[in-house]
Amino acid sequence: MSDKIGEAGKISAAKRALSYVKDDMIVGLGTGSTAAYFVQFLSEQVADGLTITGIPTSRATEKMAKKLGIKIETDSNGVIDIDFDGADEVDSSGNLVKGGGGALTREKIIAASSRMFIVMVDDSKLTEVN
Repeated sequence: MSDKIGEAGKISAAKRALSYVKDDMIVGLGTGSTAAYFVQFLSEQVADGLTITGIPTSRATEKMAKKLGIKIETDSNGVIDIDFDGADEVDSSGNLVKGGGGALTREKIIAASSRMFIVMVDDSKLTEVN
């Protein structure tokens, strides 16, 4: 698969995930390349008036989100409405391989604290169950 096709899949997954975000939500912001696209597109909606609070899963995501104008808190003090993250692999049973970016512990804490967890992947991340 070419890099352009892979990037197009990540962009498409990130854009589709935006439909789950509503005003006044507390939103978990994942780590990695697909999550970075999501944060970029989310910031455009924030600039257009969407009100959310982001809870980043890494310092890199926190830095990017702040730079793009997303309100950030590093401690949710309760339930996170929805969490968005990518994965390295996903099988048809929904099992994930994560952690290539080094933020696995924080990612797991945020996901476990969320009412809903959205995994953003393109076709290249889908694997067969062995």
